[in-house]
Amino acid sequence: MSRKPINDYMPSDFFSRQALELTFRLLHNNHALLAHAVKQTIDSTTAVSFEDLQSAYTGEMLLNKDVLKSLKAHTIGKIVAVLTEIGEEALKQHNLPPSHMTLLRSLIEDWVTLTEWVLQHTSADTSDRTAYH
Repeated sequence: MSRKPINDYMPSDFFSRQALELTFRLLHNNHALLAHAVKQTIDSTTAVSFEDLQSAYTGEMLLNKDVLKSLKAHTIGKIVAVLTEIGEEALKQHNLPPSHMTLLRSLIEDWVTLTEWVLQHTSADTSDRTAYH
């Protein structure tokens, strides 16, 4: 599931559709607005062609710029915060098996990597006033 490329020369301009789908499943019960935003991104964003990926990724990948266009920086930050809260709660309650914790950690890392990409490639979007809870 990880976005980490096999080869170091591969650009980091891609985000995993699988990460979006897992995020949707994690958020849909307790964070319906965020889940809806993620679902809209899944439905409206086209996967990058296999040739454009240089065969370095095995799953469907989306361009970071398309994910950002759909979700906006504010929403991406909120998703990172909510996933982190889910992870912290799971650690406190010891209610997830280690394999699930590893998957959640990897998912959070994917979103953090996307956040870092956003910070490097965009300016602040002052028009985004959406309040997702």
